Amino acid sequence: MKIEDLKHYGKDILTIQKEMSVPLKKKVKIIYHASSFLMSIIKALGLIGFIRFIKEYKRQVNTATKRDWSRLKTKGISQANLNLIIKKIVMSKVLADKLGLEEAFRLRNRLSDKIAYDVLEEVFAPAKVFMACGKGDFLKAFKEYYSALCRAMDRAGLESGEIVKDTEDEFQLNITYCAWCEVAKTLGNAYLCYYATCYGDEVFFPKLCEDTGFEFTRTGTLATGNTVCDMKFSRI
Repeated sequence: MKIEDLKHYGKDILTIQKEMSVPLKKKVKIIYHASSFLMSIIKALGLIGFIRFIKEYKRQVNTATKRDWSRLKTKGISQANLNLIIKKIVMSKVLADKLGLEEAFRLRNRLSDKIAYDVLEEVFAPAKVFMACGKGDFLKAFKEYYSALCRAMDRAGLESGEIVKDTEDEFQLNITYCAWCEVAKTLGNAYLCYYATCYGDEVFFPKLCEDTGFEFTRTGTLATGNTVCDMKFSRI
């Protein structure tokens, strides 16, 4: 098996999410936990409060889409992809506005703890697939797949980054630009990007690496004030 033969090789995350077919067992699990997340919001806000939450979400999405996003569009992002990101970040913003950032963070991250691995495994691949493609070496195949993903993200105007370490035992990619973070900053709080998206990395990558002889580490993200989102994979 060659890494370039994987069905999502060389595609950006949003394209993969549109195209991917989630296995039924995973789909049921994801729907169950997403429904539980929704019910926790209704419980916290009450039915009337939840209706107001939905109305406010729609209002803010409408307002946000009318803003001047030319700065992001110069990076090459499509209007369709920009709209998807706006909706995701606005959802996090309105939830934080209604519940407070700490409680919104807790509820959203509880959802990520439950489903982030299953979702991102479909974007990437199971660890055993990378091990097979690398003939027993996880990193060899994984960094080829991840590098192709990052090139696709750059072409789509979603993220830009640079590989700062690339050896047999270590691979580090630094994300220097992120459309999700830029939208969050424009809407008033870069941290919205962390709890809406970045946190999922910290659920997925350590688990992906745990049986491969590698570990994932990160010192910070753009959303939390770091100069880059660093993604480091090291042989144990």
